Amino acid sequence: MACINCWSVLVARLNVQSERVQRLIDERLIPLFFVHGSIGALTRVLNSVLRDARVAGTLHPNRLHTLLSNDLDRGVNESTIELIEKAAGLAFAQDSSLKDRAAEAIAALRSEASRLHLFADATGSEAATRLGLPLAVAIRLNPAFAAGAYLANPSTISAEDLADQRVLPPDWGYQDTAVSRCLEAFSRRPNGRIGLILPTGAGKTRTALRIVLAMLARSADVKSPVYWVTHRRNLREQAHRELQKLIVQGHEQLSAERLTELANRIKFVMVGDLPALLEGAVIKPVLIVVDEAHHAAAPSYGPVFVNPWNAPVLLLTATPNRSDALPIGIDEIAYTITYRELAERRAVLTPKFLDLPVDNFDWSPEAIDDLADFIVERAASEFTKVLVLAPRVDRVEEFYHALANRLPLDHPLEQEDLGYVHGTGNSLGIGNEDFLARFSNKPRAILISAQLLLEGFDDPAINTVVLTYPSSSIIRLMQAAGRCVRYAPDKRAAYVVQARNDSLAYHFDQRWLYQEIDDFLRPRLLDLEYGSLDDLRSAATEVLLAHNVDPAVSARLLTRIESIVPGETCRLFLYGLPYFGAAEHFEVDAKWGATLESPEVSNLMRALFNGFCALGADLSDPSDYLLRDGAAHGLVKDTSPGSIWLAMTGLLTAAYFAKREVHGPTPIDSSGSRPYRANGATTWLKYVTFSYRPAVPSALGDFLGDCHNAEQVASLYLEDVAKYAVAVKVPLPLGGCEAFLLDSVAKQEFDDATSTLRTKLAEAEPEDQFGVLAAFIVGASYKELPARLLHRAEFLVNADRRERVLVLKDPLNLDLKEVFHA
Repeated sequence: MACINCWSVLVARLNVQSERVQRLIDERLIPLFFVHGSIGALTRVLNSVLRDARVAGTLHPNRLHTLLSNDLDRGVNESTIELIEKAAGLAFAQDSSLKDRAAEAIAALRSEASRLHLFADATGSEAATRLGLPLAVAIRLNPAFAAGAYLANPSTISAEDLADQRVLPPDWGYQDTAVSRCLEAFSRRPNGRIGLILPTGAGKTRTALRIVLAMLARSADVKSPVYWVTHRRNLREQAHRELQKLIVQGHEQLSAERLTELANRIKFVMVGDLPALLEGAVIKPVLIVVDEAHHAAAPSYGPVFVNPWNAPVLLLTATPNRSDALPIGIDEIAYTITYRELAERRAVLTPKFLDLPVDNFDWSPEAIDDLADFIVERAASEFTKVLVLAPRVDRVEEFYHALANRLPLDHPLEQEDLGYVHGTGNSLGIGNEDFLARFSNKPRAILISAQLLLEGFDDPAINTVVLTYPSSSIIRLMQAAGRCVRYAPDKRAAYVVQARNDSLAYHFDQRWLYQEIDDFLRPRLLDLEYGSLDDLRSAATEVLLAHNVDPAVSARLLTRIESIVPGETCRLFLYGLPYFGAAEHFEVDAKWGATLESPEVSNLMRALFNGFCALGADLSDPSDYLLRDGAAHGLVKDTSPGSIWLAMTGLLTAAYFAKREVHGPTPIDSSGSRPYRANGATTWLKYVTFSYRPAVPSALGDFLGDCHNAEQVASLYLEDVAKYAVAVKVPLPLGGCEAFLLDSVAKQEFDDATSTLRTKLAEAEPEDQFGVLAAFIVGASYKELPARLLHRAEFLVNADRRERVLVLKDPLNLDLKEVFHA
C-alpha cells in the first residue's frame, strides 16, 4: 500500500524517533498492546473507541505496526498521530484497569525476554521474532534489546525544543533515499533535467557527489566525464574538497582504486568555460551537474540545457524559486526535504528566530552601538560563533570596528576573534580562502561579511546568524539562516537574529513550491506517493474523508481521478469553509471544499490562483475577477454542481480569508475558532500532491531479504513493474542467496528447464543423478534463462522450490509496502 496515511506534507510527517511519537508509543501503545495481545486486536479496540465517541477517522493496522516496528526510515502523518493519541486517551479513560493489566502482561513475558538476551545472545529483532512481538514492545521488556536499534528514550529528549535533541546520532538515511530517487529518475529520463532540493546544511554537495559516482560506475564508457558547473570559484573549491573527503572515507561497494579512478573523471568547471569544453569534447558526458541551480535561468547557463550531446543534467539547489519567478529548467524534482524533517532526524537544528534588538535599524551611530552591544553580550554566552551579514562592503568594515570598540577586556573573546571578509579583502589582509579557513578553526568568534558567504561557505560551528538588513528575498534569507543550523556534535541551539520576516518560519516548515501555486498565502503542503491507481483512489478517498468534504463533491472528484494516468499531474486543492467550533476540534470537525488539479485544468487553476495572489487576494467576491481573467483560459460562468467555476469561486474565497489570516488586517472568523499559529501555514488552504512511485510488493521484499543483490533486483523491478513474471533465488555456497527476475519468455524457459530436469533426475539412479545434472546443464540451449541460474538448477527441482520461486503476477503477492517521502 502506498503512503496513504501520510497525507501530510513532508513537514507534517513525524519520524518514529521524534519525542512526541516515542511518548505515544511508550506511554500508550505498548501498554495497550500487552493488554490486547496483537496489533489487529489493538486496532479493533481503538476504532471501536473512536466510533463510540463519534470521532471521525479510521486507524489501520499497518500504521500501528509502523509505530511499534522501530523502523527508523518510517514516519506517520501528524494527523494520524493525533487520531491515535485521541483513541488511546479515550481507551485509558474508559478502563482504569489498563495499567495494571499491562503490568501483569509485561511481568509474565519479561523473564522469557531476559532468558533470550542472556542465554541466546538474541538481538532485538531476533527476540521480537521469537516472542512474536513488534520490536519496540520487545525493547520495553528488556532495554538491552535496544542496542543497535536507536530507540529514542523519551526521558532523555526535551519536549521543549526539537533543536536540543542530541541524545542520538543524526539519521542521514534521507541522503540514501535522495541518491536512489535521483538514480531512478535518470533511469526513467536518460536525458532528463532532474532536480535535487536539499536545504542548506543537509549535505547537498555530498549527496550529489554520491549520485555522480554511481552514474560514473554505471557508465559503459570508462572515459566519459561528468562536468560539475558552478558560477563561483568558492563553490567549485567546496565541491572539490567534499569529493576528497569522500575518497578518504571510502565507499562500501567500490575499492579505493576504483573510487579514485571515478573521481578523476569529475571535472569542476566555471559556467563560462563549459561551452568550449562541450564543443570540443569527443565523448558524451555521463552527466552535467549544476550547483546552486536557482541561477540556471540566467543566459550564461544556456549551453547546459542545449548541449550538443543532449547529456542529462542534475540541478542542485536549496531554494528552487527565483525572485523573478523564472523556471530553472527542472523536468522532475526527484527528491526534496524540509528543515522540519531534517530537524526530526537530528541532521540540523531548528533555529530560534529573534527580532533585531534595535527597531528600524538604520545604521545610525546609536543603532550600530546598540546592536554591537547586543551581539557582544550574547557572544559571551549562547552565541558561540556568530556570522553577521551586512548589506554593503562599507557597512561590513563599519560594524567590525564598532564591535572591536565595544568588546570589553574581560570578554571571553579577544580582538583577534573578531574579523570581517568581503569581496575585496579581509581583516587579516590575507587571501579570503586562507582567512575563512582560519575562522573555521576558531571555536568561538564573530565574523562580519557581505553576501560572499551566502553560497559555498561551510562552517558547522556557526550557531548564530545576524541579518542587519531587511530583505524581500526569502531565498537570500533562507540561505543566510541555513548557515547556523548545520549539524556539529556539540552544538545544542541555533539562532537567527533578523529584521522581522514572518515568511522565514513558514519556509523552515514547508517544502519549496517550484513552478506550482504561489506561496503568498502560505498553504499547507501535503505530499503523498502511490504505487498503483488503487493506491491513488484509496489515498484520495482518505484525504477527502478526513477533511469532511461533501460526499457529492468527493464522488465527482474520485470519478475524475479514475481517468488519471500514473505519473500525470494529480493534486487536490482543499479550501476551508467557515468554522465556528472550538479550535481544539478543528482538525476533526472542520469541513472543506475540494477541487482536482488534473492535466486538463492545471494551467487554468494555477494561473487564476496565482493571479489572484498577485493582486493581493483582497477580493471577498472573486466573481468579477473570474469573469475578467478566466476568459483567457476558457473559463465561463457556470453555476451547475461540479463546475470548475464554482470550484474556483470557493477556492478564491478561501484565499481571501487566508490573506486576512496570514497578512491581516484581521482574520474573518470569530476569535479562537481556527488553530492558526503565527507565521505558520494558513488554516484555509491545503495543497495535496500525489506522486507516482511504484513500490516493491511486500512479498517480493520479504523474498529478497536474504539475497546479496536485493537492492539491485528491487531497483530493476521498479524500472518496469509490468515486465517481470517471476522472481527466483538460489543459495550461495557460504550462505545467503542470489536473486533473478524473469520476464514471461524467460519464465517459460525456466518452467520447461526445471520440469525437464526433474523428470530426467527422477528417471535416473541416485548414483547417476550428478552426471545427469551435469549433462543437462552442458546441453541446455535456453536463450533467455541466465546461465548463473541454470547452473544452480538442482536447487529448483526439489521440495524447497516453493521457497525459491515467487510468482509476481499473483495478486496475493502484490500487496505493496508503504513508501515514505523522505
